[in-house]
Amino acid sequence: MTYTPLSESVELYQTTELSLSQVASRAGVDESELASELRASGIALRSEDQDAVTTTRY
Repeated sequence: MTYTPLSESVELYQTTELSLSQVASRAGVDESELASELRASGIALRSEDQDAVTTTRY
């Protein structure tokens, strides 16, 4: 597995049809970490990826 900086992963998610899971796997990060970075960058998750990551706030 190769390491890909999160910024590159965000760009990869934005510019390709790869799923959140696929991009996270390529980057060597957890899906929830990538989802958090996407949201912080103002990028909405695709509808098919929203169910993959759930957030619980207390």
